[in-house]
Amino acid sequence: MYNYPCTALEQSVERLYRAMDIREPHHLDPETIAHKLGIWIHYAPFASQAIDRGGLQSIVLDNRLSRQEQWQDFGHELCHVQHHAGNQLAMGESFIRFQETKANNFAYHFCVPTFMLLRSELPSHESEAVAAIASAFGVTPEFARERLLRHNRQVTSNRLAEKLTAYFHAEELFKRSEGIDYIVPTGRAKMLFCRERGVLGYMKDSDASE
Repeated sequence: MYNYPCTALEQSVERLYRAMDIREPHHLDPETIAHKLGIWIHYAPFASQAIDRGGLQSIVLDNRLSRQEQWQDFGHELCHVQHHAGNQLAMGESFIRFQETKANNFAYHFCVPTFMLLRSELPSHESEAVAAIASAFGVTPEFARERLLRHNRQVTSNRLAEKLTAYFHAEELFKRSEGIDYIVPTGRAKMLFCRERGVLGYMKDSDASE
């Protein structure tokens, strides 16, 4: 079974949820989470936003949005409340973009936590998996599709990293066993070199043509 190594963000989100004793998708609720975190939550007919006035933290959610969109906005604004400081009106455009990118990424992981997603038995067909995520985590299909895409991309990256690590580990073991200090690519082959004995030989690349 594949052992998924969580990123620092995924680990921090899991720790936050476990500290609130929230472990299942059906427990994901903005009002409950806001209460547990000591954050006031309000609804108003304007764009969702986070407010921090003298340590009094509030999140205002756009009451014109669907429940799913409000949950997604809550994840986005929670990142601003917990991790960002300052008034964006006084910030440069590039720094605002940076904060918004970070908040968007946080929302994907907060609204669909990886540790819950990994326990979900998703259908193999993408459209069915998207529908399952949207239903279980209370997000829109568009949000679910992007979250699944990001998760699959991370899985692919992790597996590639594992293969590279295994390859370099095997190469290091081979070098030690044969007394080789360096393996130097020389075109169609690799030169095996020892600092004390010089060139030990050549090893043909496995993918080199005859």
